Amino acid sequence: MKTNTKKINGCKVELGVEIDAEGIKAIVKDVEKAFVREVRLPGFRPGKVPLEMIRREFADGIEKETVRMMVQRNLRDAVKAENLDEVAVAEIKDVKHDAEGGSFTAVVEVKPEFKLPSYKGLKIEKRDTSVTEEALQDQLGRLRAAYAKYEDAKEGETVAEGDFVQIDYTGTVDGKPILEIAPDAKVVASGTGFWTQVEEGRFLPEILDAVKGMKAGESKEGVAAKFDKENAPEGLGGKKAEYAITLKAFRRRILPTDAEFAERAKAESLEKLAATVREQMEKHAEAEEAARRESEAVDLLLKKADFDIPESQVAGARDAMLRQYAERAQYSGISAEYFEKNREKIMKDAQEAAERQVRLWYILEGIAKAENIEAKDGDLGKKAIDFVLANTK
Repeated sequence: MKTNTKKINGCKVELGVEIDAEGIKAIVKDVEKAFVREVRLPGFRPGKVPLEMIRREFADGIEKETVRMMVQRNLRDAVKAENLDEVAVAEIKDVKHDAEGGSFTAVVEVKPEFKLPSYKGLKIEKRDTSVTEEALQDQLGRLRAAYAKYEDAKEGETVAEGDFVQIDYTGTVDGKPILEIAPDAKVVASGTGFWTQVEEGRFLPEILDAVKGMKAGESKEGVAAKFDKENAPEGLGGKKAEYAITLKAFRRRILPTDAEFAERAKAESLEKLAATVREQMEKHAEAEEAARRESEAVDLLLKKADFDIPESQVAGARDAMLRQYAERAQYSGISAEYFEKNREKIMKDAQEAAERQVRLWYILEGIAKAENIEAKDGDLGKKAIDFVLANTK
């Protein structure tokens, strides 16, 4: 067997393979033996069909099997002979053979050759992960609110933060009902007997602010609101609206006392609960900071290295991402229409993410080799990035 290589582009190499006459003769002989053994024809016992008849009746099949066996028997040895760091065989072409020998060309994808970027001494900021007293009290406040009870408001009481309110409301833009301007914006257009909680993010902030301090049965006119340019319903982006509001009823939020709070949270005391919450917050902050620093290190490494990567690996990573996205979308109820409408962007984002993933893996693999990093559990990339982070400035 003789071999030769020619680089095409990127990570693709043309591997030429030539097989001598004896090699082809051996392959043809083995193929014909297999046909004699397997062929069944009327009037002949198994294995007793004359070879000349088999050659005449199954010429196409013999030819196809000869080509297949010729490639199968020689490709791996040819790759090894040329010391190719193979990733995948992209194509087999120019296959031919006769009594004097045979040859074929394999288009082989190989691992990229590139200069490893400098990875020691990267400048990555270390941020404080300690939990302030203010942050702790905010978190305890949210937890306390989760254990709150709600009671119907008494006559004369006014709405406060956290209460559940029942309101009627109608909105206009430039004196016109919102539904005339944005037919699909029913939720922000008007409502009757609508229940919501007076808490950030629950409903239009201007309406939530307006009901604070109101008593059941009271109304307000001319409550001004402005829709966000980017996230508003279609037709309302950047527009100013006015609302008329009537508070029909509300339920007061009753927060638990310190003792009740600790008991419901299954803690011995409020102090011990606070200590547990602080510890959890610190662990979360440390994990977030570690993830941030890792992401920053990855970005710096990728900026320092731009090289060709195998198309087959990128395609595999991209397709895996698209499958995961489709599965998440299915569980989230995202429609097929959304996919069709955003197909081009989804494909583009997946392609870019896959290229980034594959290129990063080669960089981390290179760092691991340079630093003699091993990973019995297979998490070589994680150990490599940990090494980079341990050697930052």
